[in-house]
Amino acid sequence: MKFIAKKNTPFLLVYLAFLIIGAVILANYSKGALHISFNHYHSPFFDIVFSYLTYLGEGIMVVLAVIILLTVSYRSALIVSISNIIASLLTQLLKRAVFDDYVRPKKFFEGVYDLYFVPGVDNHLYYSFPSGHTTCAFSLYFALALLVNNKLYKFLLFIIALLVGYSRVYLSQHFFMDIYAGSIIGVGITYVVFYVINGIESNKLDNSLTSFFQT
Repeated sequence: MKFIAKKNTPFLLVYLAFLIIGAVILANYSKGALHISFNHYHSPFFDIVFSYLTYLGEGIMVVLAVIILLTVSYRSALIVSISNIIASLLTQLLKRAVFDDYVRPKKFFEGVYDLYFVPGVDNHLYYSFPSGHTTCAFSLYFALALLVNNKLYKFLLFIIALLVGYSRVYLSQHFFMDIYAGSIIGVGITYVVFYVINGIESNKLDNSLTSFFQT
């Protein structure tokens, strides 16, 4: 596991910085006050940008990634699919069975404070914690970071995951604490799944759809 961490410092180092800064912020501000401070910063340009960026944290992106990775190796496709399935299931379990009374910003501030909502976005009311989009994004893009060798790509994949997470706050679909927890689930589960599947010695797993059609 130490080798995996060392090889992926461009992602994990900045993620660690995010965790530390995020922990300090959460320790000093209530989720309501923090969300209001984020909600103050908006513009028509970023309304459009984050409305589209948030789609990068949906399941269809995982499906597309798995389809592409099947042409690279079955092992890579398994890492992405299994890690995301487990992480997403855990998030939904927590969201609906443990923290089912955690409402989303629109419901939380109802009759208390007038939030700015991005026009055209359908804001949900319930099942706020943790953020499913953020879990999906950090699981997917961390898995891809583990699979590529280019350090710049690893860093850029973190930025994509972080922007997806922030988009959920910008759109007032989630609180910061929701995306913070979602990122931990996504990265933690993916790290373990990568370690386990990478440890399986099987030539078949290193084959791909392209090698199948060549036989």
